[in-house]
Amino acid sequence: YGLTLACMMYATWADPGQVNAQKKTRSVEVGDIEQGRPAMPSRAHQSFQYERPIRRYDHWCKYLNNVIGLLNHREFVIMLGGLSSIAVLGIVVDALLAALMIAQNGLVENAQTNIILALHFMYSVILLKTVLPILRIHIGLISRNEMGIEWKNHRHNVANDTSRGDNIYVHELDDEEFNELLESGAFVYDASRNPFDQGCLVNCCTFWCQARWTADAKGEF
Repeated sequence: YGLTLACMMYATWADPGQVNAQKKTRSVEVGDIEQGRPAMPSRAHQSFQYERPIRRYDHWCKYLNNVIGLLNHREFVIMLGGLSSIAVLGIVVDALLAALMIAQNGLVENAQTNIILALHFMYSVILLKTVLPILRIHIGLISRNEMGIEWKNHRHNVANDTSRGDNIYVHELDDEEFNELLESGAFVYDASRNPFDQGCLVNCCTFWCQARWTADAKGEF
């Protein structure tokens, strides 16, 4: 419980990894105007919530009201795992306690206690139903070394049986066919389109072991 709460608080309030303000700038032409901007690392993305781009941007979490990026991504995943474990433990303990009390004293004599257990059981089920699908998505993303925003935008997906043939990059399709194939679940992840995908084992080790707090960390992994 303590670890889950600590990770939740950190993921909520921590800077997710803005591009360093001291980084070298480059000139970006906008019409006849040149503006100096921080150099944008690969996989960085601008968020409405922060002034500077977020390194290794994953997604904006509506539950935490914060961006998940380079510096709080691991804590976010640990939080998801902790919440899922708490929910499963709550379901199992509530069911066992309710069964034990009913067997010993009957359903009527322990009505108040059973109501409390039932409410907590329902809370645990709702929590598990909410958190587990999110955890499953992020386990898949980590195993492929794919960021949430890349997955959402279908950056590494292809489709088969299209009007143009098989193994066609989805963003090369026209809008109507794109939407039809998306609704039918025909998009397929193509590892060859993700230069950061080095295989499940390496991807997992990279996610959990790669240094993130060094002064020159850009999140380009």
